[in-house]
Amino acid sequence: MNPQIVNNDLKKVFEERVQLSKEKKNEAINYWKPIVDAIVDYVCKSDDRFSSLLRIGTGSYYEKAQVNKEPYEFDVMLVINNFEVGNISDATAAIMNFMTDHNETEPPLGFTQVYVGKKTEWQRDGCVDAKGRLNAYKVKAAFARLVKDAIRALQNRNDYSSLIFRYVDVKSNGPAVALKITNIFNQREYSVDLTLAIKCVDWPRQAEEWIRRSRNGWPNQLLVQEIWEEGCYLVAKQPKGIDIPEQEKKVFWRLSFSGAEKKLLLHGAHGEEIGCRKQVLRLMKAFRDHMKWVKLTSYHLKTIMLYEYEAHPNPNDWSSECLSFRFIGFLYKLECHLRQANCPHYFIEGVNLLEMVSPEKCSEMAAKVRQLKFFLGIQLLISLLWPLNLNQ
Repeated sequence: MNPQIVNNDLKKVFEERVQLSKEKKNEAINYWKPIVDAIVDYVCKSDDRFSSLLRIGTGSYYEKAQVNKEPYEFDVMLVINNFEVGNISDATAAIMNFMTDHNETEPPLGFTQVYVGKKTEWQRDGCVDAKGRLNAYKVKAAFARLVKDAIRALQNRNDYSSLIFRYVDVKSNGPAVALKITNIFNQREYSVDLTLAIKCVDWPRQAEEWIRRSRNGWPNQLLVQEIWEEGCYLVAKQPKGIDIPEQEKKVFWRLSFSGAEKKLLLHGAHGEEIGCRKQVLRLMKAFRDHMKWVKLTSYHLKTIMLYEYEAHPNPNDWSSECLSFRFIGFLYKLECHLRQANCPHYFIEGVNLLEMVSPEKCSEMAAKVRQLKFFLGIQLLISLLWPLNLNQ
């Protein structure tokens, strides 16, 4: 296999089938952002609990890892700016003592509870239970209702802009309130997920191993320190696949490291050029979509990519000339995780991100990855999936 030929073929696929055009990106942002801003502004004015929402772009687009198939999908985290959690390690310990006395359920790894007491503005809409715990499910439901109210109000305004909001649909989806926005000028649809979050100013104890982890240079200690000092977020997503009563699940908040992930994906170890890092991830997402690996999420791929960054800390390993080596290396790592039906969480030791995917499905996907590597060959794979005239 000639690495230079493979590099050229992969780059051609990336440029023609994966890379997003600036024109499409700008058109999408310029259309949906004023609509989302108007909706969020309405929510802020309607309920003092959400009076200050900090808007942070997250997900593939803002991590520069989006592929051509998804130029119209965006994620915005809305951080409740007037509500911060201090040390969730201490708070969780206090709750654990309470649970020991009252035979309550311990949060699973990756989740925590937020205790706010009973005398609080959050009592409305049943957002605080009898034990003084903030109910993630109810908080998100209250926010979703406010978003729907905002859209109805904006649709009924007596001006031209009301027409735009008549082409905005909303539904609650996982931890997010999902907006489907149709461009009235060209009928393109934009999907914008609004995820409500609480800022945790301290680094969670569950992720202490990541701080102490032995590394060979990536990420460097300054970046680790910066991420540690910024803490994490809590989002309203309930755990799945565990033997916990549904009502108890609703009070759990999931730890989110989206801010840390964004920093890691956008920064090299020493401020160097990002090289082929994003190309590898975006190519892998494109191949996954084409092969219809439905159970393999972008978060799985992003997690494996972060481990690959650690395994190859030398910036020279990620130069554009190394694209083929890094891409094939990613396939090897992916197959290994699928064969084991285990993709360890990048920050929280002991969490398997493939836990909800059956071993049979993991084995099936692993076989397809192996087929990519050994039987089709990279050049043949490209010719089969994206027939390009490479002689032009």
